[in-house]
Amino acid sequence: MIGKIALSLLFLLLIWGNLVSGLQAGLACPDWPLCHGKVLPPFRWDIYMEFMHRVIGGVTSVFIIILAYQRVRSYVGAAKALPVIAVLLLIFQIILGGIVVLLELPVNLTTFHFANAMVIFLLVLYMVYFDGVEQKTLFSIDGYKGVFFLLSVLVTFQTVLGAYVRHSDAGLACPDFPTCLGYWIPPELSGIILNHFAHRALAYLITAMVLLLLLFSYSQKGLQKYRNWIFVILGLIIIQILLGVLVVSSKLHFAITALHLLVALFILTAVFYAWFQGMRESSV
Repeated sequence: MIGKIALSLLFLLLIWGNLVSGLQAGLACPDWPLCHGKVLPPFRWDIYMEFMHRVIGGVTSVFIIILAYQRVRSYVGAAKALPVIAVLLLIFQIILGGIVVLLELPVNLTTFHFANAMVIFLLVLYMVYFDGVEQKTLFSIDGYKGVFFLLSVLVTFQTVLGAYVRHSDAGLACPDFPTCLGYWIPPELSGIILNHFAHRALAYLITAMVLLLLLFSYSQKGLQKYRNWIFVILGLIIIQILLGVLVVSSKLHFAITALHLLVALFILTAVFYAWFQGMRESSV
């Protein structure tokens, strides 16, 4: 139960942070750890968007720490390091969040802040899936598990790259779809155009990989047990592509960009769970 609550709160925290960014409220509380020098800041919608992001982050942190404590007690061997790493990264994330605000949201640092949040998200996913009681905890990338591990890495990188596109103001660098500035491959690949195009190109690569996995699942016996997960992942990717088109056509409407991130997190969860399923079965 604690794990599911922690994971749900992480979903909420990440989406809320996206809304804060989309509404340009990231500096509504220009100081840290207080907000306008107060524990309870003056009421204004943008101030409370940022303030609630901090509150949700605080509550989420408590549940992650409780979950990590439970897993330290139930895990054996090297697996005990995972919950400890999660807590250390959480502490680092809190401090980094304060630095990001005090330095007024530098692009590279805000992207790194998001990337660290994604690592914490993935560690919590692992701790939710593997409780260390009913099955062994392990790391395995042999066989088809290795394919899903590679896909997991690519999807994680794609999610972080999407954050970089957002923070570097490259979201509308390619204002058309499926072409970019009227070209399938823009003649000048640099700056924000390169950032945006790289995000699209990686999306195409991930989609092609999932389509191939689905195709091979009908001929490769080892992949058959993953077919339901592959269908789920492919369905989410199709939704994500449509949302990506809406993000551009709506000129980065804050609600659509938040929904775009939500589906990205669902894709990430589904891909990792497919990998986790293979690891769990190999431990039985």
